[in-house]
Amino acid sequence: MSRVTVALLLALALGCQTYQQNTKENLLQSAGFRMVAANTPERIDALNNLPAGKISRVDRDGTIFYVFPDAAECRCLRVGRQEQYDRYRRMASERNQNVLDTTGADTQSDAFKGYEPW
Repeated sequence: MSRVTVALLLALALGCQTYQQNTKENLLQSAGFRMVAANTPERIDALNNLPAGKISRVDRDGTIFYVFPDAAECRCLRVGRQEQYDRYRRMASERNQNVLDTTGADTQSDAFKGYEPW
């Protein structure tokens, strides 16, 4: 494989990852998660040590929070409670269902008449 091809594939993969990340961040914001600056030692520690790209359940003095460390975009924590987390899960599920609905479209439509792709 040529270096140009490898570079293009790498750029495409990184672009897709960035798009997915931005989509997740947009969903979190739409669900009501707040952006909290990582500007204290405790928050910086959470930003650096919570699993990247994942929402973690954090118990702080008996109160449950859901925290998404966002080191790449804003160097902040996106924080929500149970209500915001539930809303995020519903929205993500609906988004995934919409993707499945589109990719599962009927291939017998007029657009494919006379075309045998395989």
